[in-house]
Amino acid sequence: MILWRKVVIVHKNEVKSGEMARAVAGDLKARGLKVRLDCSRPEPGTRPKPRFTPDLVISIGGDGTLLYSARAWGQNGTPLLGVNQGYLGFLAETEPARLPDLLEEALAGRYHQEKRMALEVAVRRHGRPLSRFGRIMALNEVVVNKGARSRIITLNLQVRNFGRWSFRADGVIIATPTGSTAYNISAGGPMVYPTLEAVVVTPICPFTLTSRPLVLSPDFPVEIVVDSENTDPDIHLVADGQLSLPLEVGDKVSVRRHQSGINLIVSPDRNFVDILRQKINWA
Repeated sequence: MILWRKVVIVHKNEVKSGEMARAVAGDLKARGLKVRLDCSRPEPGTRPKPRFTPDLVISIGGDGTLLYSARAWGQNGTPLLGVNQGYLGFLAETEPARLPDLLEEALAGRYHQEKRMALEVAVRRHGRPLSRFGRIMALNEVVVNKGARSRIITLNLQVRNFGRWSFRADGVIIATPTGSTAYNISAGGPMVYPTLEAVVVTPICPFTLTSRPLVLSPDFPVEIVVDSENTDPDIHLVADGQLSLPLEVGDKVSVRRHQSGINLIVSPDRNFVDILRQKINWA
């Protein structure tokens, strides 16, 4: 018995991933499933994707493709299966050679699923929400940082039960446990087991010895205010390394736990330590 009937296949905008996506789509259609293809980076002028509510999402590409898939298709709890055709593939569950077997098991309902916490970010300017930005989901992290040629910036952070404090740095990372092994770890933040629920706050190159990463309860929203000391306008908010918004002095960035999170299909034969050893040569 096939558990799902409607599938979205998201592929990276390159030949190999596109060919695999079309091959998988053909196989699923032959089984009687309804399939839609989506590209994580569509060509300019491409029409918006049609209204479609999938039962399963398959991401073929790298970690960036999976992050796009989670934001575009996975916010309602739809299971997401990642296939690595990128460079690192830290989030993707399987390599292309193992996809047929894993897909066969998943379609029959014999699969394991992990709930991953995500973040929701909103921006207010002059007390009003930025409507063109809206509320954005991030599976890995939300970053407020300076531009390439900008000076060090001053940010004000406020967290419930921690009060408010100000620091000067190149920026700050608000990461999920899933995203703790991405930009966060490169900036000196801690690795957190991906199924835990926590929020990691990591300053980027802080101009003080006392600004250190914090691991917080996910029930504590984090607010970041761009301080009036900043005279350089080149300050940006970036979600999952894909969505970017220029910030102005006084803008308030609110980051909180996303209400539903993301469901990733995983193999019971792999664990977090194995992935660390395989992908980043840890321990």
